[in-house]
Amino acid sequence: MNITIAHFGTYYVGMSGGVEKVTCQFANAMIKRGHHVTILYRDSREGSPYFYLDPNVKQHNILFEKGKQIISDKLPFPLRICREIARLFSQKAAQAINARYKGMQYGKSIKKYLDSHPTDIIISCSAPSTKYTITDAHCQIPVIQMIHADPEIQFPDFSAAEKNAISQCKAMQILTAKGLSFAQAMFPSLPITVIGNPIEPAPEIKTTYEEQIICSVGNLCPRKNQEFLVKAFEKLHSDFPDWTLELWGGNSSHYGKKVKAYIQNHQLEQYVKICGKTQNVNDVYLHSSILAIPSISEGFPLAVGEAMAVGLPVIGLKACGGVNSLVKNNITGYLTDNTLSDYILALRKLMSDTKLRQKLGQQGYKDIQQYAPNTIWNKWEQLMLSIVNN
Repeated sequence: MNITIAHFGTYYVGMSGGVEKVTCQFANAMIKRGHHVTILYRDSREGSPYFYLDPNVKQHNILFEKGKQIISDKLPFPLRICREIARLFSQKAAQAINARYKGMQYGKSIKKYLDSHPTDIIISCSAPSTKYTITDAHCQIPVIQMIHADPEIQFPDFSAAEKNAISQCKAMQILTAKGLSFAQAMFPSLPITVIGNPIEPAPEIKTTYEEQIICSVGNLCPRKNQEFLVKAFEKLHSDFPDWTLELWGGNSSHYGKKVKAYIQNHQLEQYVKICGKTQNVNDVYLHSSILAIPSISEGFPLAVGEAMAVGLPVIGLKACGGVNSLVKNNITGYLTDNTLSDYILALRKLMSDTKLRQKLGQQGYKDIQQYAPNTIWNKWEQLMLSIVNN
């Protein structure tokens, strides 16, 4: 098959997010299976993704032609003002302004590329990507909508134009069965398939749980809720003075600066470390004893799956979709209420008991095997072939 991945919803070059990681994993896997893969992306610069990409994967920036940017990725200033005013009242209205103007800009470039490059199927990474491809580029090639977030959180913010475009897809993929009924209610005529993200086998599994380190992996942002974790750890510090908390991920946002300021203002620098990005996340899990992920919402949290594949117990919020699909309370970790007291109690249990950390971590390692890459890529390949063959 000739597979094209449409990645127009966010930036692409050097981005270390979950969508970009899955995009690269998907492309690499399909190349190994003998397919031809192209990633169509939009970015203000040309370049490579943050994650490893097989050199046989083709990449094309729709904003560039012959090394020169010919389309702006930003709205004109008056429209940006209108969008931000609209955002105060409705996320949908703000997205609609984005989608309408950018669609006029991007559609022609997408169509030009697809018209001159044979493609059997398109995998769309986002709702805006689908709108630009189907509505603005007038694409007749079958499209599968890939969903990276919890449908109950993400779908209500779809604009009418995005919903209309998605309804014209041939299929939709969601990450967990918990989102199935909500997705079906919003898109009743669209075939919806549950396929999780692949969790690569860890090169090394934990054998000791003596390390007095809690890790949290993910870009610092309000949705990931790291300040909540820092406050919980602060309450435990006097009882566990030898323990440290490591926050791994991008930290250049306003929220990241806020978390850093809290750590400094409460004299926690020696015990709470903001560590930045890493290409060796397995090493982070190996030298830790607990993964704490206080996210408010997730689609399919790769950090949780990767930590479980190493053998780490996980503490998350029971109301967080994605986390509550992977973590089994009292079996592979703890799912708590969204209160500091409940989260502190769970942390205390694991910080106090080495054998408990080992027991829950090893059960997590067993559970996560259902997301082995071959299992996931087989499902994707079967889905694509069923659409192309029909």
